Amino acid sequence: MRRITALVDHELTWTQPSGLKSQYELRFGNELVATLRFPKTLGSHAVAEAEDGSWRFERVGFWKTKTIIKTGESETEIAAYETNVWKGGGSLIFPNGRKYVMVANIWKSRFEFRTDADETLIEINNSSVLRLSATVRMYRKAVRIPEFPMIVLFGSYLVVMSRRDAAAHTATS
Repeated sequence: MRRITALVDHELTWTQPSGLKSQYELRFGNELVATLRFPKTLGSHAVAEAEDGSWRFERVGFWKTKTIIKTGESETEIAAYETNVWKGGGSLIFPNGRKYVMVANIWKSRFEFRTDADETLIEINNSSVLRLSATVRMYRKAVRIPEFPMIVLFGSYLVVMSRRDAAAHTATS
């Protein structure tokens, strides 16, 4: 596997190899770069692994959700993502106060992580209906951020969770 940081300026693709499993792969051409898997099909807990490291994501809360991010097997929280229901996105906040804003379009087919100065760091465009297929574009300025690989994987987690939320909403309507 190659490091995510080595693939800036290239387009990567998230795919779901099997519609029957909650597992996703980030690829550069045919090369596997990272994985995202949900141990429980309907749960919000996910594990992301890449050459750059491994992280765990888990959404908590009901009305105002928050996603906790931990490194590998550690129980230490390294970041938290707080949703902003009214603006269709949220903020990824680190303990040192650094913050990145995630914005999504109304259809939740495009996600962007931006700096406080409104510079786009990462774009994820979801282009599928049934199984996940999304392209990831990473901008060079993102490389200077130490958490950059985790943010790429977390953005994909948000894409999967938004798809699940939409499916649950449709099923209850």
